[in-house]
Amino acid sequence: MQYVKSVQAALRASAPYVAIPVEGHAPACVRAKLLKGALKGVTITSVKIITADPNTDGSGRWLEIKGMAKNGVRTSCKMVVENVKSYAVWKALREWTDRERQKRIKVINQGVLNASERRAVALLNAEKAGIAELIEAKQEEQAVVEEALAGIYPPITPYEPEQRAAVMAKYSEFRAQRSVRKRGSVIRWKLNKLKAEVAEMTKEKREYEERPAVNRFARRRKSLVRCTTVLRRQKDKMRYAALVYQIAGLQKQYNALYPPTWRPYGFKDGTGQGYWIDSFIPKRPKDQAYSVPWGWCDSCVPVEERRDDEGNLCPTRLQRLAARLHEARANIRALTPPETEDEQELQTAA
Repeated sequence: MQYVKSVQAALRASAPYVAIPVEGHAPACVRAKLLKGALKGVTITSVKIITADPNTDGSGRWLEIKGMAKNGVRTSCKMVVENVKSYAVWKALREWTDRERQKRIKVINQGVLNASERRAVALLNAEKAGIAELIEAKQEEQAVVEEALAGIYPPITPYEPEQRAAVMAKYSEFRAQRSVRKRGSVIRWKLNKLKAEVAEMTKEKREYEERPAVNRFARRRKSLVRCTTVLRRQKDKMRYAALVYQIAGLQKQYNALYPPTWRPYGFKDGTGQGYWIDSFIPKRPKDQAYSVPWGWCDSCVPVEERRDDEGNLCPTRLQRLAARLHEARANIRALTPPETEDEQELQTAA
């Protein structure tokens, strides 16, 4: 457990090689890239430094690390401890030190710059490094995403109190059916099934009467005298009677749950004629208590209005943004250099 905190601190280092202090011995030096890759997503539980048997060939050491990964999976790994006096170690550290020193010198030489000057310097450095096109592609991607997010929520205008009350009344009627809605839905389904069976075993017999033509050039008219429902097969009489009896019973239960309501028409005071309607609301209301401006998004505009002078269909705003985003991400993938590993670095066993 004495080396656990040292390994956790080494994971935060940026040097190519990290060293773990060992009491009474030279520090245990390992490759930082190999250490970070092996312990990614792992909780360290124990760290040991194993020294080789002096009777065997070689005088190396190994760093043994045990930990816990996701879902309780136990993991362990062994890494070869590099010699601190190795030429490869000192060369890598010297090159890393020189790069860090140059970075700090550039920052010091720039002095105090404002935001626009820092962006200009960064763009100049990118052009020198040959990645200016990659930066432009990333900026284009960010611009497309910001433009798409800016048009998500359109400006809305609340309705007048009377209109809002009418909308809320529809939702209240729908919620009032919550306690008996399931029973009513089952009864409606059974009624539809029984009525479909009755329609299969019956047919309508219609009788027409010819009326005299208005003039000799007009066709003779036919008027419906009577319409009766008859069975297709006489052996279905008992089945038909049973279905009619079941339909009547279910209809009585349904009317008790959802009594029909009278809807008048003709006069505003309701004194004119009207008709009975079913009080069951089949679907949840979709009315809103606010209005959205027409055409805030190109996809809301009808197809006929999105055609150019030649009759070709123009893409919508979202389609244009999607095409720009696809092209920007394709450029980023093409311009991003692949991750290559330095061939001069020594390969260490894990």
